[in-house]
Amino acid sequence: MSETYSKNYFEKYAALTLATFFDIDEKDILLSDRPDLRIPLYHHGIEVTQALTPEEAVADMKKTLYKTLDMTPFDHDDQNISFVFEKIDDAIERKLIKCKKYERYLHNGLYIFSHCHNLSQENLKTFLIQKDVPHDFYHYLFINCVTKLYCFDIQKQTIHSLSFRRNELIKMNIQSLLYEKTCHKKRRKIIIP
Repeated sequence: MSETYSKNYFEKYAALTLATFFDIDEKDILLSDRPDLRIPLYHHGIEVTQALTPEEAVADMKKTLYKTLDMTPFDHDDQNISFVFEKIDDAIERKLIKCKKYERYLHNGLYIFSHCHNLSQENLKTFLIQKDVPHDFYHYLFINCVTKLYCFDIQKQTIHSLSFRRNELIKMNIQSLLYEKTCHKKRRKIIIP
């Protein structure tokens, strides 16, 4: 049996982590487009993306990466943290250019899958402060580090984290795969044999 990991999968997974982060019901997060996630209860609009090189963004390359992973298609166990930060930086820059096309909310956020579990909160905070992300559109950066979700408040330059246990990660992975198989959005899919 093959699994697919399209944009739909990642948006659903992001929604599940954010439901826990905000301590709200998953049904309170609407999967949409431009931005990908909407939380009307808190006036949040959140765009979801991945920190990938242009080469990793190619479907055939993703297949190889995902085949070797246990719980989720996330953890590349990258020891080159500066390279991970470079990919996060590229993701932020890409979405800063595109944000003009997104609906503005009271609180707009950018959710980035880092695909790396070994980013420390302090190093990530230092990197994001030095990055000096403009806060005229995005107010928050959510960085998924496999077992942790970090939320960086761009204006206040503070960071908060939420840790996930293995059983929670497995459950979210299964729910996202099920959503991927049953959702009605037609998007390009990455197929894993």
